[in-house]
Amino acid sequence: MLAGAYHIGQKPIHSSLRGFCHDTDDVEEEFSLLNEEQLKQVYGGVYPTDFPREAIRLKTTLQQHSLLQAKFSRAESDRGEIKRLRFHRGLSATSILHRITPVHDRLVEGTRNVFYDHFYAKNLVNRFIMYTNSTFYIGADTPNTIRLVPDLAICSASQHPFLVLEVGLSEKYDDMLETAKTVLSKSPTTKLCIIIKVFEKPLFRPPVKLGDFLCKPRSDIPIPSPLSMNDCHACESEPEGPIMVNGLRWVGKLSAFWEIWGRDISGNPAVIGERLLLQLQWFYGPNAQSQTIKVDLTGLEGNSTEIAIKSSVLAQAIHSSRAHLAANRCYEFLTNWSAKRQKT
Repeated sequence: MLAGAYHIGQKPIHSSLRGFCHDTDDVEEEFSLLNEEQLKQVYGGVYPTDFPREAIRLKTTLQQHSLLQAKFSRAESDRGEIKRLRFHRGLSATSILHRITPVHDRLVEGTRNVFYDHFYAKNLVNRFIMYTNSTFYIGADTPNTIRLVPDLAICSASQHPFLVLEVGLSEKYDDMLETAKTVLSKSPTTKLCIIIKVFEKPLFRPPVKLGDFLCKPRSDIPIPSPLSMNDCHACESEPEGPIMVNGLRWVGKLSAFWEIWGRDISGNPAVIGERLLLQLQWFYGPNAQSQTIKVDLTGLEGNSTEIAIKSSVLAQAIHSSRAHLAANRCYEFLTNWSAKRQKT
């Protein structure tokens, strides 16, 4: 079944883009543009190392999604880096998240700490368990079992998540929303799904072309050796802007929004409250401000009522992760360069 599956609904990626990325490139395609070799790798259970972003979305059938899920679930697949695959029924598409970024880590850590402090203050720490990147099976007693791997899950003694948090950088919002709606529809114990969608502008593309350096020494690559966090910095004129390394942009300008999904009075998935936008420049400088995000936990075990999260906590998490994201991308480029050189 997999033979030739990678031919479906795909076009080659344009490899002519190089150098510094311009804002005119800031158009996100509905499906990832992969070349033939990259598609073969994906359908073999390997995330292509020369694909520049942290997530891929392919046009697939449900059967192809299941085959991909099996390929990427193998212990030897891609060094175990794959965290999750999603299937979007409306678009008939599969999204593959390659790796958790520092942006994910900092946002999950910041949110988790707020929840822990709240439970500790209410003397409820022993009643709730928080999991990161753990696998849950929703609807395990039905033919349509869903494999859920949220960034953060908060469970009561029943071991079923009543709250899940998903953070998306390269992942598309509608894929995350599809997952939230499906979980709320099929898991009676799950009361809330929180989505934090991070946007990068312009969309990331490596600022240097790998092929230009395959026959050149490491010293010619415009990435310091060794690379330190001090080498990854924003422009002085725009401290919340892109992160540069040797004058080249490795992380674009980041913004985000926070959204909570629960159920309406009819029991159907519904957004709760308003979407909260997070623009980093709002939280730094002379006009700094912070809003309070309220998560209503009324009715949950232990009567833990309401949690208040300052939006500045999330903004600080994004702010502090940018240099680490740039460093990660530089290391990924160097790893790919080294692997390609060994084959030439």
